[in-house]
Amino acid sequence: MGRGVRGRWRPYRIAGLACALTAALAGCTPLLPGGDTPDGTPAEILAGCCDRIGAYPDWMIRLADANAEPLRRLGLIQLRPGWMSGQPAARTLLEDALRPMDVLFFHSDNRVSGLLIPGQFTHGAVYIGTEAQLRAAGLWHLPALAPWRDSIAAGNTYLESVDGGVRLIGGDVVLDTDTVVALRPRGVDRAAVLRRGLARMGVPFDMRFDAGDPSALFCAELIALMFPAADLPRTPVVTRETILIDGIVAGALSGDLPFDLIGYVEATPGGGARALSRHDLARTIAAQWARRPTQR
Repeated sequence: MGRGVRGRWRPYRIAGLACALTAALAGCTPLLPGGDTPDGTPAEILAGCCDRIGAYPDWMIRLADANAEPLRRLGLIQLRPGWMSGQPAARTLLEDALRPMDVLFFHSDNRVSGLLIPGQFTHGAVYIGTEAQLRAAGLWHLPALAPWRDSIAAGNTYLESVDGGVRLIGGDVVLDTDTVVALRPRGVDRAAVLRRGLARMGVPFDMRFDAGDPSALFCAELIALMFPAADLPRTPVVTRETILIDGIVAGALSGDLPFDLIGYVEATPGGGARALSRHDLARTIAAQWARRPTQR
């Protein structure tokens, strides 16, 4: 971590942000070069990570299960605005690059929930798209979309599962974060993905993070239900299985999951933002899991 594909990371202040992120996110030039670096390919860098809870022993998870309501309230605390909130240019360029049914994952040190959940990326959402994008894709007139057209037209273009249940929400909320990874699904029927997601509107949030119980959904479980053919990896946790977001991102980087990387954008506390490579992303995730000892 700390090096780009060629030398050190280059911080981009607002003055130079448009050029850098436009090239990075809109595909004018290759965003994330595919060549190997001295520490290996992304798949090699990520080998063996993201497949265990690690530092969280079984007794701690059982204790969390028994105290789900206090933990829920604790997780709602926001410590500060996300660094992306201070980067309107970066956000605009990111959103301009998104297409309907793209998947986004977030690193949010500004929220207690982001500090409690294991992994580098701790929340996810699906970009539904604007009215114009949905019309262009032939999706606006889907009957399943009818109850939600006004909400989407008003700017609620992201589908997520959070405290309170599955909902549509705007970018001001979902992008109130520090770092964003955007993935694009390959070979999917976007109408079917959209219908599956909207059919879960209002389903309550799953504080047990149980990927086998569709009566309540956490964010990665909602994404798994929307993209069933992707077969997102499951991780055993005590008496159930869960889905670790870092495992999804790692699978996209390694080619094991049917998602392409659109971009990896990090805002910084000093008022800048930077678009980073797939190797930077792999190193960041690997470093996070290297700090997590295995269970004893």
